[in-house]
Amino acid sequence: MIKLKDRLIVSIDIGSIDALKALCKKINNKVNTLKLGLELIYNQGLKVVDIVKSFGYRVMLDTKLLDIPNTVSGAVNGITNMGIFGLTIHTVGGKDMIEAAKKKLLEISKKQKIIPPLLFGVTILTSLDDSDLKSIGFRQNYLNSVLGLVRIGLKSGIDGIICSPNEVAEIRKNFGKDFFIATPGIRLKDDSSGDQKRFNTPGAAIADGADFLIVGRSITEKKDTDKAIDLFYQEIERNL
Repeated sequence: MIKLKDRLIVSIDIGSIDALKALCKKINNKVNTLKLGLELIYNQGLKVVDIVKSFGYRVMLDTKLLDIPNTVSGAVNGITNMGIFGLTIHTVGGKDMIEAAKKKLLEISKKQKIIPPLLFGVTILTSLDDSDLKSIGFRQNYLNSVLGLVRIGLKSGIDGIICSPNEVAEIRKNFGKDFFIATPGIRLKDDSSGDQKRFNTPGAAIADGADFLIVGRSITEKKDTDKAIDLFYQEIERNL
């Protein structure tokens, strides 16, 4: 059973250490996990992992790994040693890349005698729609593309899938419940969609079968963060 405080993951998309520390205090441990994105990682380095952990949070490191299997395996070697909750990898990298990452993750975890981080497979970014995929060269629409990538990820040992809330129901229908689904693109009804084209409400995502909701600006940019988090928890609880 997933605890309520585990279901909401706050995405930290900022570039400074001071802003990071301020957000850690502002969120006040009302969630258990923070997702650290590329903006923060590339501006401040991986020291941000220890900073966030020092405030008592778990870390989802949004690395979005995508390279040849050997290179990704080498990256996972270093990442696993950080003692994080989870990391992300692009499923478009294919079966060999994902399997190499999972093998290294388990190998290092066993050697260090730690719980292996969860490996989450990113499918199609929520900023892309069917017209974007067509312009890139995809032959299928985003839903079928996501389903194909989920199939590859699950066959390769992935622990969880990252997709927009709009694909969750079809993923559960086609592949069952023996894996996690984490959904960005989560907005309350009155919130701006920002740069995301495929989004939905927290209630819809949970009702369709999402396990974790990844939320950034709809929480971090609110003046009353406590109230914003409580609104998300209320929608989650109503739809479990």
